Amino acid sequence: MKHIGIYTTSRNIDEVSMMLSEANALAEIGHKVTIITRVKYKNIRNLHKSVSIAYLGSPNIIESSGLCSTIGYLRRCYAIWKQFKGLNFFDLIGKGTKLTKLLKKKEIEHLHCSFNQNDYYISLASTKCADISLSSFWDVKNQSRIGKKQFKLFEQCDLPLMELECQRLPEHMQPLVLNRGLDISKYKPYGRNKPSLKLIFIGNIVKESGLNVILNALASLPARIEVNLDIIGDGPIKKALVNELIRKRLNRRVHFLGAKPRSWILKNLPKYSAIVAPYCSDNSIAQVNNITYIKEAMACGLPVLTSNIAACKEITSSNTGMKCPPNSIDAMSNMLTAFMQLSAYHQHLLGKNARKYAEDNFNVKHQTRALSRWIQAL
Repeated sequence: MKHIGIYTTSRNIDEVSMMLSEANALAEIGHKVTIITRVKYKNIRNLHKSVSIAYLGSPNIIESSGLCSTIGYLRRCYAIWKQFKGLNFFDLIGKGTKLTKLLKKKEIEHLHCSFNQNDYYISLASTKCADISLSSFWDVKNQSRIGKKQFKLFEQCDLPLMELECQRLPEHMQPLVLNRGLDISKYKPYGRNKPSLKLIFIGNIVKESGLNVILNALASLPARIEVNLDIIGDGPIKKALVNELIRKRLNRRVHFLGAKPRSWILKNLPKYSAIVAPYCSDNSIAQVNNITYIKEAMACGLPVLTSNIAACKEITSSNTGMKCPPNSIDAMSNMLTAFMQLSAYHQHLLGKNARKYAEDNFNVKHQTRALSRWIQAL
């Protein structure tokens, strides 16, 4: 089995958690895995014995100047930098040289990285120099900011991956679709039988989140319907939404709790009746940035109340919750009313279906088996 390196500079706790789950799952299959990073992560526990962490320091003057690099490597760096000038040329040389040395020292045979622009281009230069294969997850947040010339660089990736079929790029490349998985054993759902409907939203509070739609829908519901919504996260329209809920007298129904640590979210998710994700369109997914939380909510046995856009049809099914047309206050109001009118048993059944769907489709062990096969075939 190939020795796999996972390169990241992310400080996002959700991304790091998912990366560690993937590393452990690859190790269980039989791979030796080295996580390569410049970030000193704290409180990392429960790593598989075949998983290690290698920290990269800052490149020195000689490495950054290219004096210790081959002419071929400098040419590759220049070709990459010429098409992606957002990265300092000497940064690319220095960090790429540092990474190349580590890849050779650790005898890593394949490098895997998420599509952070800087990480990817440094990884591309290093793997070409070390003569090893490269896989990378396409980050949809970068889709609109990368031009056609830069797509050519992504096409040089040996194994390009994408999380959602609906975001596949038809013209420039055909990446494989692979849902990033969860360590399902960490999520413990339990039965619920609550007299009122308690909903949760987690994500960036932006216009594309559809929160204005759900606030208007809640305001239109009769007072006798007991429904509460907790909103976790921050964003540019939070202040405007707070003013809106005060104006509509929703103070008792809607609570903005601000950003919460991951530990709080995982502990409290099972206490809710359902998670809401009223996206405005498929383009909203990247802006709201909460697909992982939806997967985790399903793993905790929460039904999903969302829009019937293409992305949501991929990550949920017809029996894991309810869907309504996007940007429709009436449709949202009807969906909330219909969910509230379900018996406690039927709400719980939707939650059980959501858990089963997560087990079948978001299990990191299943996803890494597919990733391992593709990597071994390179």
